[in-house]
Amino acid sequence: MPTSYPWTSAKKCRRKNNVASLEVSTHPLKMDNMRITPSLNKALMESLQNWSMPFEELDPLLRFEKMNLAEESLPLDICEDEKENYLKVWNCKKTSILNKYTTGEKLTIISSFLPGGEKTLIRQVSNLNEKVKHRLEQLDDFDEASVRKTMGLSQQEFVTKVHMLDEEIKKAWDSEQRVNAFKIAIQCSKLLSDISVMQFYPSKFILISDVLDNFGSLVFDRLKNKSFGNKNIKFQYIDPNTVLEIAKETCQNWLFKMASIRELLPRLYMEIALLQCNVFISREEMKPTINRLTKMIRGMGNPLVAIYIRVYLCNTSSKLFSKESEPYYKDNLSEFINEYQQIFHPTMLKKYGAQLLTADQYLNLYVPAVDWLLFGTLNWNHDKLNLLEELLKKCNEIENSELLLCCIISAFDSSSVIQKSSAILDIIRKNADGMVMMHQALSSLGEHLCHAESYRQVSAEVLSQTWWKLASGMKSTANFLQVLEPWIQFACLQLSSQHINVILRGTIRYLIKSGHPPDNYSAQIQNVIKRILKHIPDVEELFLMDAFMPLVELVQTSAARTSMARTVLTVFFERNKSERIDDPIVIASLMRLCRIVHDSINAVSVEDESKWSGELIVRCIQVARHEDLDTQLNFYVECRAAFLKLDAVLVALVHAVNTLSTRGAASRGRWLQRACAAYCYITVPSLQCVLSRATLYLLSGQVALLNNCIGQAEANFKALVGVIPNIPQYVQEDGQKKPTHDRVAGLISNFLSTLLVLPDNVDSNSKAYILSGFIKTLERVEWRKTDALYYTTLLRVLDLLCEMTQEQYAYHIDSVISNDELYGAEEEFVKCLENYATNVCQELLVVLKALSDAKETKKQYSLSLELFWRIIKRGDLQQSSMSGLASNLWMLSQKLQDSNAKYAKSILAVLQADPAGRQLLEKLKVQ
Repeated sequence: MPTSYPWTSAKKCRRKNNVASLEVSTHPLKMDNMRITPSLNKALMESLQNWSMPFEELDPLLRFEKMNLAEESLPLDICEDEKENYLKVWNCKKTSILNKYTTGEKLTIISSFLPGGEKTLIRQVSNLNEKVKHRLEQLDDFDEASVRKTMGLSQQEFVTKVHMLDEEIKKAWDSEQRVNAFKIAIQCSKLLSDISVMQFYPSKFILISDVLDNFGSLVFDRLKNKSFGNKNIKFQYIDPNTVLEIAKETCQNWLFKMASIRELLPRLYMEIALLQCNVFISREEMKPTINRLTKMIRGMGNPLVAIYIRVYLCNTSSKLFSKESEPYYKDNLSEFINEYQQIFHPTMLKKYGAQLLTADQYLNLYVPAVDWLLFGTLNWNHDKLNLLEELLKKCNEIENSELLLCCIISAFDSSSVIQKSSAILDIIRKNADGMVMMHQALSSLGEHLCHAESYRQVSAEVLSQTWWKLASGMKSTANFLQVLEPWIQFACLQLSSQHINVILRGTIRYLIKSGHPPDNYSAQIQNVIKRILKHIPDVEELFLMDAFMPLVELVQTSAARTSMARTVLTVFFERNKSERIDDPIVIASLMRLCRIVHDSINAVSVEDESKWSGELIVRCIQVARHEDLDTQLNFYVECRAAFLKLDAVLVALVHAVNTLSTRGAASRGRWLQRACAAYCYITVPSLQCVLSRATLYLLSGQVALLNNCIGQAEANFKALVGVIPNIPQYVQEDGQKKPTHDRVAGLISNFLSTLLVLPDNVDSNSKAYILSGFIKTLERVEWRKTDALYYTTLLRVLDLLCEMTQEQYAYHIDSVISNDELYGAEEEFVKCLENYATNVCQELLVVLKALSDAKETKKQYSLSLELFWRIIKRGDLQQSSMSGLASNLWMLSQKLQDSNAKYAKSILAVLQADPAGRQLLEKLKVQ
């Protein structure tokens, strides 16, 4: 091959489309659609779901909130077909109790059977009579000296010890030491008489009752095996008449052992635990036994201990009799109400006072038990409204009824509570001076009222005025905000915006006068604001209230202000689906919140935080609209000054200003387009990402060119040419390094296509000076010559140069005079372009040599055919240099081709189908 091949472009006639072309099977811009066929392998899908569960796990900090919501949404009705529904609901409730009633105090456990204690000597006996006698002796011989008290236990250590006792019961049972297992169960039940750490008592009850249930199951299973062997017979199908005598005797033996317990509390617990065993003797006596136990609990002097043993009795009854157990809930609730005043006995007041518990903390210990008794009672009595009236009447009759009232409000369904809401508020108002749980009662009532579909305006206002008088008199800010949260939702749903604004003003006054920093209650204030945003009918109207933004900005710490601003913006944009906000007050408020979010970003902010903040600010910029275009541009200028830290926001601003430029093209003078182009040119350099800078330079230049702002377009394209060498090979996106070659190739192709219609600056002596600058830039770009991006870019440049030599270009922009009109195919201009093309062609030949040296055969084959096709399509083959180069390239490709030569075959097929093409093939001696 000669060292140089001068390039000469062929002149084309636009009227006749006689240029050979290649047929393609797919459009280059068509997206590949993936069709996913659902798998029929359910086991595989389930395994994939199980594998992905850890990645979808709920935030640990939100678990407790989710548990509370689950507890509040417990069903009030039980289907008769679901026999285990009580058990399922109780299991959910147990979890919430264990999470809520915790302590940091030191606990005590008393037992003689924990590992390390004294072991009981086991005598080997063979005679049955001696065996029975020995067991009775063991039961009577309760060696008090062996009992050890372990003090100073943490909550977790206490839980561990209880689990150890449960395991000891199982071990003793498996090793035929059943009397020891019985003694361990008795000692566990005795732990429930200890109320030295009251705030942990509900959780301790849950732990111990599970141990007693397990013991009762062991005894029941042994009796069932003695009578029926290995048959799996459920409790409800056991007929006492079919039970073997040995099983009945064993059952009576266990009941006698239980009756021999001297102390009342362990005897009651053990009898309840073994209640199901009575079925082996007589099923008819079981329900009278439950009634007897209900009355026997009256003998418990401690009301806290008494109500939880009633819960255990009701739970055991529901496991055995399901729906038939519901009257026992009603009976135990009535017993509790009759003994209600014991809760406020001076002895109990001294005990919880000595433990530094407040009155409301003490009363809250009873709430889970009372709620559970009410749960069963409500399922028994289907006339809920009459039952509610009856219970409210009792609340009016007895003193200190706040505990019962709070539980009643939370237990009943919303429709019943709403009908009696005025009566409930009257009870609260009459007893407001001495109520320590008023905030819970008002909060529960407010939650019910939020479910009201409609309320008469007068009634809603009266209710709202009543609760506000009660809430504003509270001394505790936390209690006030707890009450405010549901009632402000009720106001949003039922009252006018003026009324809501009045409540917000009063809230601000209360928080200021309370004397406590609002930052201490930022989470509760945030919940209140979230409720307002989610339930007010017109969310934009909220920003027109003079008290809303002051309440949002009442907190002063940076973290609290940022969290508040993010919450408001997130909920606002979730509800506001409009694409346009033109109220200046709303826009100013949103901008204020966006500034707070932006200013919180610093060097230590994580990527997700910055991304979230950027999305919120971008959304605000997108929806903010001003009728006057000058005002809109000034708004974007303010945004640029305020949000310099976030690339995503600056990118959105450039796109918004380019859109504004196109909007103003028809309505305003050329100055607006120039101002917008200048804005973009100044803003783009602030971006940290070089690839984003290059993309926006190109876009801004194209918009400026579309608006006939030639100078501004040139400035953007010059900046783009200067940026291209700095584009990295990889960019960090979503925590991963992603290559940029494909995106850069598309960017350069777009840029070169735009240069075709860009006119030269008449004041410049250089022809096609931006393109020439780009060609020179390619010389210092750190791309390898064997890289596909490099030689593909050279091919695109060669295409552009050949097209620019034509008398008429393939496309134009209205009102823009391109170089075909500006030069009119002037010889000097065409010669300059062909010189550039010669240099590019020579560089491509150098690349072919480099590919040969690197043994990149496939790339060399592809490039030789690409260059051959361009010579045939765009070159003047009348020139010997062009025809010689084409012939050499074809021979090179034939020498390199392999079995897969589709491209070469396609080129031959196209040329042979055209007469001029066949002549060309004969001239080039191509076969």
